[in-house]
Amino acid sequence: MVEVRYFSRSGNTKAIADVIASAAGVKAESADAAGVSDADILFVGGALYAGGIAGKLKKFIKTLSPEKVGCVAVFSTTANPNGAYEKIKKALDKQGLRVLEHEFHCTGGEAKSEGAAVRAEAFAKEILEENRSL
Repeated sequence: MVEVRYFSRSGNTKAIADVIASAAGVKAESADAAGVSDADILFVGGALYAGGIAGKLKKFIKTLSPEKVGCVAVFSTTANPNGAYEKIKKALDKQGLRVLEHEFHCTGGEAKSEGAAVRAEAFAKEILEENRSL
């Protein structure tokens, strides 16, 4: 099973989440939604706000456990050229989750562009292909 969860203030991360979810054949859900059922692959997306990830995303991540999540793929939309991977990964690591090294990042300004959508879809398909045995 695959799930896509995100936190988005401006809709940029949601736009990428929707593309990833479509490629995976599922529906993207906000981090505000009820916890993850059982996910072999969980895509988690967010951005950086004042140098950190949003409190709502942190709260969601704290509900995750290795017993319910096989691996996590991170995506982000932020002006930071390095993306939000390291910050999100740190929170996921605290939960003992297996975080994939390959991540997707684009700036908020390009998140709703066709180019970003094409790259996000390719990212999702690559993650799904590499981890299909889960």
